[in-house]
Amino acid sequence: MKIFNLFPLTVIQKKIFLEDTERASLIAEINKMRNENKQEIKSNYAWTGDTKGHEFLFSNSLFKSISKKISSVIIDYLKTLEINPENLDIYYQRSWATYTDIEQNINFHTHSQSNISFAYYLLKPPNSGGIIFRSNDLQNEIAKNIFTNSKLDKSLINKANQYNSDRSMFDLDQDSIIVFPSKTAHATAPNRSNLPRISISGDISIMLKDSKGFEHLMPNFHNWTKF
Repeated sequence: MKIFNLFPLTVIQKKIFLEDTERASLIAEINKMRNENKQEIKSNYAWTGDTKGHEFLFSNSLFKSISKKISSVIIDYLKTLEINPENLDIYYQRSWATYTDIEQNINFHTHSQSNISFAYYLLKPPNSGGIIFRSNDLQNEIAKNIFTNSKLDKSLINKANQYNSDRSMFDLDQDSIIVFPSKTAHATAPNRSNLPRISISGDISIMLKDSKGFEHLMPNFHNWTKF
């Protein structure tokens, strides 16, 4: 028997290595940002800089080097999809840090305002939790809600696997970056280590350098008219 899995969601993972001195400098700067609005009460959810007034991390000169390295990975991602980056202007729309303390996590969400998103693990202790992707469009769902947990509990479904699950988790090592379409629902698993997990995340927007003859992709904002 042959099995064919069609209509993939493509996610890429790569390593970006930093010198210890640069890593320490970036962590110190993120901690400085976090301490500006540190929560008084212990929260179950991670500190995310994009919701705390620090959504333009790459405008900080300390992060210029890492942003250039991430840019190279984004180009690789576009080429994997056979999209020609030479026809595009590519922008970091937002960039921010996340700080996930013990037992904290990030709930499922999407970044619907952008095209491509990424997460780079600046500090990733063992057992500190991975990133989870979820699909709302289960191609193998032959009957509505047949793959829900209740069906698993009632033994209609023997076990969850790649053919019937609506989610996949990647538990990556430190210095890994993962890149995916922004519209993909994603979350993070709780941090089960005794140390924080720190990541650098960002949203990327792409637009055509020349939109002549194109209908759907965003035309270059230089040709927009402000009112």
